[in-house]
Amino acid sequence: MMDRRRFMALGGLTAAGTLGTAPLVSAATARAHDSGHGKPDWNALRRSVDGKVLLPGDEGYDFAHSTYIKRYDAVRPAAVVQATRAEDIAETVKFARRFGVRTVARSGGHSFGGYSTGPGIVLDLSPMNRTTVSGGLARVQAGSKLVDMQDALLARGITISGGMCPTVGISGLTLGGGFGMAGRRHGLTSDRLTAIRVVLADGRLVTCDPHHEPDLFWALRGGGCGSFGFVSDFEFEPFSADDPTVFELHWPWSLAAKVLPAWQRWAPKAPDDLSAGMFVRSPDPAVEPMLYAFGQWGGAPGDLRSHLDRLVSMVGQAPAKVVHKTMSYMDAVKHWAGCSEFTVSQCHGEGQTPDARLQRFEYALTKSSFFTDVMTPEAVATLVKNFTAPGAGAQLRGLEFHAFGGAYNRPRPGKTAFVHRRQRFLLQYLAQVPMDSPEAHKSAVTDWARTLHTSMLPWASGESYQNYTDPELKDWRRAYYGSNYGRLVGVKHRYDPGRFFDFPQAIGR
Repeated sequence: MMDRRRFMALGGLTAAGTLGTAPLVSAATARAHDSGHGKPDWNALRRSVDGKVLLPGDEGYDFAHSTYIKRYDAVRPAAVVQATRAEDIAETVKFARRFGVRTVARSGGHSFGGYSTGPGIVLDLSPMNRTTVSGGLARVQAGSKLVDMQDALLARGITISGGMCPTVGISGLTLGGGFGMAGRRHGLTSDRLTAIRVVLADGRLVTCDPHHEPDLFWALRGGGCGSFGFVSDFEFEPFSADDPTVFELHWPWSLAAKVLPAWQRWAPKAPDDLSAGMFVRSPDPAVEPMLYAFGQWGGAPGDLRSHLDRLVSMVGQAPAKVVHKTMSYMDAVKHWAGCSEFTVSQCHGEGQTPDARLQRFEYALTKSSFFTDVMTPEAVATLVKNFTAPGAGAQLRGLEFHAFGGAYNRPRPGKTAFVHRRQRFLLQYLAQVPMDSPEAHKSAVTDWARTLHTSMLPWASGESYQNYTDPELKDWRRAYYGSNYGRLVGVKHRYDPGRFFDFPQAIGR
């Protein structure tokens, strides 16, 4: 059955009082702090935090500094702070301000733009990985990996909307929106939030929710990660984890002109219990791509067949292969993660656990576009032509469609910072070559992704998914945040006027 992850791997909250309307830190004070006062005293930082502070040459640094994407391994941070509690985050922020050291936080390290690392301090949140349940709410620490969070919640028969990749960090997933195989019924990951605890630019730890720091709470639900503060904990409203039915329908690539438009008409209009995607993948430009619809059904198992029959009728030709199976929710999580035969501990990236079995991404990149309409025949022809265009070297190529509609689209675009509430589907472009490939091959795979993405823009809505970071995206403010961007800038000016939290696509740039 579908193995998206392996395809890419180949080759306790308390409410805080309101803070008023004035900026939390004056711009002048922020500039003074960011000017630095001499060489950082790393031993002083070690004394102020419970977690480890690793410098180049220290035992454990070589693994600790790396992200999940090997193309960024050459970035060597001045220090990696492995936070074990919220106070470690706060102390690191204060230290970084005192010495003028740029700091980024890392949860899962999946940023395709490389924003999970940098030459200053990397605040590694992975030791903060506990998930607890109290009073019907799930409290998840910011360094939790998706598979660990689901394992803890599903032991209690509950879950939240989550993504498909097991090693993704809950922070990046949630702060940029977060969609998955239960989202058309239950909404985005960020839609399930009830509170967030976050360290601000002045080092203070506050909790925001609908009644405390409501503007910050609004911004953190879809405003991307890293622009407003470093989150230490999330609080979610879970839902019951009933046994789902997963499915796949495979067609030959020669039917792409029929299958893709049919899926685009069918999936976003299906009942909310049906979350569906479409996957195209090729391990090499010379190999005929695989084409299949996939998804998860949360209703009675016997009711799925009629919905799949409707898709087949719209295509006009029976699929070459049909697979559907009802399973436990945890088995479904592992199925989509590509680690059905693994234990939870094995379903991690190399080095994350002693017996981890999943390889890190190689020289990988991604781009994305939302679409509000079904692709025209001309658009499909353009997609097919450019997807199979020749390229240098072995290039892993993929297209991943995800249906929106349902609970994703019920809120108005300004309800949270996640603006993409009027879209039909999302299309992600995936590309990868091994890290030891010649530079010409890396350039070729980049050119392939760039050409394919650009060729589809005439039919796209102009919006892109902020969690599929694309450093080349020129109009990223409008594409990621649309009409919400102005309000996000206002929140940024209030909570971080000195731009302590900064990176190439940070709010306010």
